[in-house]
Amino acid sequence: MTQVIPRYCPRCGAPIVTSSGNCATCGLPMEAMLFRDQHKPPEQTIHNPEYLQEIDQEATHHDLYVQHDNQLDTVPTLQVGQQSNSPSGTQSFMERGEQNYTYSPAPKKRSVGRRGFMLLLVALLLVLGAIAYAVAGFLGAALPGFVMTQPPVTTTVINSSVLYAGVDVTILNVQQSQSFVKDPNTSTNGMVRLNLRERNLTDVKVVWSYATIARLILPDKSIVNPTYVNSVVSVVPGASQTSVVDFAVSSNDSVNQLTLALGATNEAQMLIPLMHNANLSKYHPEAINLNGQMQYFGLNWTLTSAISSLSIEGQQAAKGMRYITVTLKVDNTLSQVAITGSSFEYMRLQYSNHTALPKHTTIPVAFDVGAAGVTGSVSFQVPQSIKSFTLVLEPQKGDSGDQGSTDFQMP
Repeated sequence: MTQVIPRYCPRCGAPIVTSSGNCATCGLPMEAMLFRDQHKPPEQTIHNPEYLQEIDQEATHHDLYVQHDNQLDTVPTLQVGQQSNSPSGTQSFMERGEQNYTYSPAPKKRSVGRRGFMLLLVALLLVLGAIAYAVAGFLGAALPGFVMTQPPVTTTVINSSVLYAGVDVTILNVQQSQSFVKDPNTSTNGMVRLNLRERNLTDVKVVWSYATIARLILPDKSIVNPTYVNSVVSVVPGASQTSVVDFAVSSNDSVNQLTLALGATNEAQMLIPLMHNANLSKYHPEAINLNGQMQYFGLNWTLTSAISSLSIEGQQAAKGMRYITVTLKVDNTLSQVAITGSSFEYMRLQYSNHTALPKHTTIPVAFDVGAAGVTGSVSFQVPQSIKSFTLVLEPQKGDSGDQGSTDFQMP
């Protein structure tokens, strides 16, 4: 829109010379005149003193803005603390603004980021883990760094023995407590500890772990596995060892109501009540004397005895099975050495139209001239329910007519 220059100066009222850039009387710039003209109330005259005072104030402000714009175009920006080189010695409007208002950029929002989030999560997990560890330690869990006091322990003497894999296993005593401080897997609701001794009666080294062959039967017939076994059983012939086996059992269950099941699930198990001098005779080997006569390979054979058992050297019978071990005496009346070979090849035990092969034997493979009373044994695995047997010495190659046999009964 076209701006119209006023005819009279808004400040002093003198006539305006259009060719001049300001008022010839008071020196008011033309820009101030135009500004005041735009804001002049339509009802007031320019000669009103109050209006002239107001116009002067507005003009002064306008002059400051105009000066500021001109300085931005002509004067370079001054550094903070640096004095102006202008002739008047005054500071520019921008310099005054910089001195009065210290500029500080708005802080940038920093996002956490994936790495920061992961570090925060790890720190949180560590804190929670430390808290849980401390709580568990104070509640009685056997954890490193916590000194614990052993709760009272009740000991019950048992002294019950059975044969497992030919090794004499004796339950010395049973201990019961709320927890066992030396058991790394102890429960705080009740524990039972078996102290056992193993004595190897065989001629072979025997090895097993109670973790696989020991179970505890509770009064409600539920079965629990060991929580802790101190070591693997490994005993050489004639040696002994002691073992510790722990079970988590409520303190409300009395020891004399518990039963130890000894033997793996696929083996002939023995159920041992945890009470003093329990009757375990049904698990003990049972022997009978015999006198069965046979002629075989030119030798005189006598079946002198038979033993029924759940184990032999280093082996436990399979589930529902037992071992029958027969002992024989051999006399050689020949004028030469008799070489029968291994009894694994010719000796069998027959029952109910079934034939059992030897599992272990100590029968010699040859008999010297004049040998008398030479003994040896052979073991067979048969069902526990079978009682009638026939010991057979089968013909060997090249001598089909040579055979011996004898019958016997087991309890």
